[in-house]
Amino acid sequence: MINFEKKVPAEKGRDKDDKFFAIRHSIAEYKLNEGIVNSDNPEAAPSADKQWFNSDLTPEGKELAKEKAEEFFKGLNPEKDALFFVSSDLVRAAETAKIYLDIAREKGFEIIKPREKSAPGGYRDKAEEIGEGYIRKVGALTLDHLDNMLREHIFQGKDYLKEVIKDQTLVSQETKEKWAEARKIIEADNRGSWGANYAVHSEEIEKIFPNVKSASSVYNTKFKDMLRLMRFGQAKINEQDPEKDIKVLAFSHENSFLYFLNENFGKNLKNCESIAFQVTDSDHEGEHGKMRSEFKGETKEI
Repeated sequence: MINFEKKVPAEKGRDKDDKFFAIRHSIAEYKLNEGIVNSDNPEAAPSADKQWFNSDLTPEGKELAKEKAEEFFKGLNPEKDALFFVSSDLVRAAETAKIYLDIAREKGFEIIKPREKSAPGGYRDKAEEIGEGYIRKVGALTLDHLDNMLREHIFQGKDYLKEVIKDQTLVSQETKEKWAEARKIIEADNRGSWGANYAVHSEEIEKIFPNVKSASSVYNTKFKDMLRLMRFGQAKINEQDPEKDIKVLAFSHENSFLYFLNENFGKNLKNCESIAFQVTDSDHEGEHGKMRSEFKGETKEI
């Protein structure tokens, strides 16, 4: 996960304070999602390869990211901390990461560049392209488990099938029938937003639409993959023993954190909010080991 160009011995006697920060992207337009559901194939799977744009944040989202980045870096020290940026390959996450990256540079932080070189003739993915080689794509942070964009919209506060899809012939009969059943669940307790509805209704909806993964299913795949990578990354940091404390900034999506946060903190993750993770004991392979998590001033052992 992290490779340094050279090994620099840490100052003897200094307590290390390496941390991993999971940060939700800023307010977005969701161009890829909306482009699919308004296309001739509203049930297509979203793919980072199909993103035709390099900006997906609203004007308010860009300002929020700048504001939150300034606030975030007040808690770090460029004399002691070096930063490593990773992101989902979806533009809204990578663009948020780039805003944080630019502000970190202005403040004089050392930015660790991934060792892997770009593909011949250009960048390999959107995260690398937007970050000009300083943001590494990490699969565990992205949403590559989605395979039907319209069905993912079942959790919206409004009924997308009725209110957005103008040509109903573009939607399969199976989706129409299951949609009506699933929408009854949402409308019986409509929390008003995608995230809020997903947090409380996704278990029931997964029984109707098995390809719409519930919050607990995503927790057991994407979220646990993230924890494994954090442990592995910490093992590599320990091996290379850099001079500065390493702060990994990982930009992702609320889907991956909803179950964990609700189970442990009883809260959701808003745009540009971050969860801090620290490995307190890890093995070389990064599969096991104790960790702690901090969110809004509250700490949990995980």
